[in-house]
Amino acid sequence: METLGRVTLTLTVILVIDFLRRLIRARLTFYKLKKQELPMPSWNPVLGHLQKLDESLKRLPKGCQATELFSLMSHDFPDTSRSFYADCWPFGNPLLVINSPELAIQVCQEHDLPKPPILIPFFKPFAGDGNLFVVNGKEWRHSRSLFNPGFSAAAMLEHMPHIITEAEAYVEKLQYHAKKGDTFSLDEITCDYMMDVIGVVTLNSHLKFQNGYNALASAMRSSLRWHCLPEEPNLFVRWNPIRPIVQAYNGYKMNRYISTELDKRYEEWKSGKATDRAKSVIDIVIADYMSQRQAAEGLDAEFKHWAITAIRLFLFAGHDSTAATIAYSCYLLSKHPDKLSKLRDEHSEVFGTDLSAATEILKQHPQSINELPYTTAIIKEVLRLFPPASGMRGGLPNVYLHDKYGNKFPTENLNVWVNHSALHRNPEYWPEPHSFIPERWLAKPGDPLYPPKRGWRPFEYGPRNCIGQSLAMLDIKITLVMTARRFDFKDKYAELDSSRPLRGISTVYGERAYQITQGAAHPADGLPCQVTLRG
Repeated sequence: METLGRVTLTLTVILVIDFLRRLIRARLTFYKLKKQELPMPSWNPVLGHLQKLDESLKRLPKGCQATELFSLMSHDFPDTSRSFYADCWPFGNPLLVINSPELAIQVCQEHDLPKPPILIPFFKPFAGDGNLFVVNGKEWRHSRSLFNPGFSAAAMLEHMPHIITEAEAYVEKLQYHAKKGDTFSLDEITCDYMMDVIGVVTLNSHLKFQNGYNALASAMRSSLRWHCLPEEPNLFVRWNPIRPIVQAYNGYKMNRYISTELDKRYEEWKSGKATDRAKSVIDIVIADYMSQRQAAEGLDAEFKHWAITAIRLFLFAGHDSTAATIAYSCYLLSKHPDKLSKLRDEHSEVFGTDLSAATEILKQHPQSINELPYTTAIIKEVLRLFPPASGMRGGLPNVYLHDKYGNKFPTENLNVWVNHSALHRNPEYWPEPHSFIPERWLAKPGDPLYPPKRGWRPFEYGPRNCIGQSLAMLDIKITLVMTARRFDFKDKYAELDSSRPLRGISTVYGERAYQITQGAAHPADGLPCQVTLRG
């Protein structure tokens, strides 16, 4: 017992010393920044900005995503484009929060800062180790150049028939709820729908998750429900011992499922049954593999690990944020009937008044999906108000950002965070920043509504922009074409809140459907909804 006590005491002392060492290092970083009179909230040499963070948290709903917290803090810096430093240790790494287009351009385009290690634990439950999103340098360049052709706008149009097939199943699901007259989670059923779409694009197969069980899709959605951000302040949530077990099991199920699909596809390529043109992600990786090696008994284990990781990343990124954007599109259109009417008029003008004809026109003339300027404007405005993610980069020695006020921002030993939510609602660049105004995307240069250069960044810019943005825009357009004239949506937040009264603040920017983090940013409480058939 005495030996155990000594060991425990020694470990405790080591942990305390390590904690104090890291605390001092973090605070010294900000002490030096403060001496340079760089923008930051009121700073305490012991607590850093934790007190300011706590004050801001009390002005937001419980569970609200962190982007809104830092957006709120940015209001203290109206004369510096609202960009500032934030000392969040031990709940987060030192941050330089970017809320202006000029600085964002420098971060992601001029300097193209690398992805930082903090992203690795965030993506690991979904994609595994070493995925395309978190790697840098030669490894990233190889993977990106390999997948770029498969995600071009022209390549995405070739998937149109498959996307329409899944969209028709989504319409049937909505019709079911309309006839039933029940309240359901619009976000949840839309996630299931997008899982089926990305299943075709990645694995060249129909998962049929909208109407039944699929092991791969189920494991991915389970990992998202169990996800916990590395900076989660609630230690009981962060250190839940069940989470790593569930996530490891989900990872095993995803790996096994994709491994089987890779083996099947490899045998088809060896036998000559597969097409020689790579259209899906699984075909792209197998085609690349076959071009560099002679056919063997089975796939190389190292290659297989890399391929599984790539496919898992595309499955996650290709369904999660797109589903949230579709749900928010329905939500905002339901609250703005004048905008919805204009959208419906555009669809009738392009596809005719016969709703059933739209799918056939799209199949026969895929390019017609690009003849919808107002639909595109609506999607861009939804993504401005409710961006599904932000951009995180790692600072480097001797890399400084410069704003128009003469500030020189060092980036060394910092995570540089392009906060899309704050940037998209920065009143210095966006007139009526919290209003839903699709017309701003049809405005001409010189119009007060005309968007600022590179001020809209949901897919980011630069070499590491979102590879799947053409697919995302295509998915959302097709969905709106097939649903906007068929259904009326109405959120049921009032009914939900009356059944379980909320304590404290329940909106952000006046919206009850504020964003929470579940992988990407999703509407709170799954966006409870009721749908009715028109006419």
